[in-house]
Amino acid sequence: MELSHLEKLSGIPGVTGDTSALIRSLAGMAEGYARWEVDPLGSLIVHKKGAARRERPLLLWTPVDEPGLMVTGAEPDGSLKFILSGSLDRRTIPGRRVAVGERQLTGIVGGKAVHHAGKAEREKPVDTGKLRLDIGAADAEEAEALVQKGDTAAFAARFERMGESRVKGRMLGWRAGAAVLLSLIRSELPFDTVFAFTALHQSGDGGSAAMANRVRPSQAVLVCPVPADDTPGGDGNFSLGAGPVLPAAGEREAMDRGLVSRLRQAADALGIPAQLSALAGKSGVSGVQQAAGGVRTAAAGYPVRYLRSPAQVLDMDDLQALRALLEAFLADA
Repeated sequence: MELSHLEKLSGIPGVTGDTSALIRSLAGMAEGYARWEVDPLGSLIVHKKGAARRERPLLLWTPVDEPGLMVTGAEPDGSLKFILSGSLDRRTIPGRRVAVGERQLTGIVGGKAVHHAGKAEREKPVDTGKLRLDIGAADAEEAEALVQKGDTAAFAARFERMGESRVKGRMLGWRAGAAVLLSLIRSELPFDTVFAFTALHQSGDGGSAAMANRVRPSQAVLVCPVPADDTPGGDGNFSLGAGPVLPAAGEREAMDRGLVSRLRQAADALGIPAQLSALAGKSGVSGVQQAAGGVRTAAAGYPVRYLRSPAQVLDMDDLQALRALLEAFLADA
């Protein structure tokens, strides 16, 4: 798997509901290796020809839309009001740099300066309703000439290597799965396979459900980020560098036991360590699982630190192991 693909994808904004530029880039990276289409909700579906046909499609899919901000209006001082789009750790938002609107204007998320806040205010959780986006406009008229209501703002963070195998970057959790699937699309496969890069995950599972109703797979595997809890105060269920995550269940979710067993057997055969704990939250399998009359579904995840914050950290060894595991799984008729 090429690190350059992950770095490129990390740099492309794709706030939920505003993913067209990201989807175009993904389609361009798949061009020449497979046939692709974009469904009405904006998900990219890639039909990869293999050496042999399957009677019904096997699907690998990954969500690619990211959480961010949406502009709702301008204040008299030129700052912008906003709401959250998707799930974010609100503690990580103040002081962050963002790219706003089609022009990708630089903005800073700000609020009352800490030395102007009273003790009670400083000890309260962050109230995002009191935060604003500063794009350097002097007044509302200037701000409204630059940005429209409904424009999105994507968080910014540099892509950097950390240590021997780890990387830090912008929204890596919502791009690493795409990099793994692209690597498989650009290789020779033994059987026909459908890959999908779904939109609207941050807004619910509508994007994956619509895609599955279009593809109508017989079985499907979600390739998804899993919050690592190997930092101080965490439970240590999922750690960077400990291999792919192959859960049997998540919050109000149950994976297909046959598919889970096949994935775990493939990992064992390759000598790949896997993390098997149940997920503390939802993986997102239900949108596909409940579509097209019911689809046998499982998840294959990769641990990510700080998943609900703008800058995230993952281990490339986990991604390489996940790619090898999925390649072996796809070779199973």
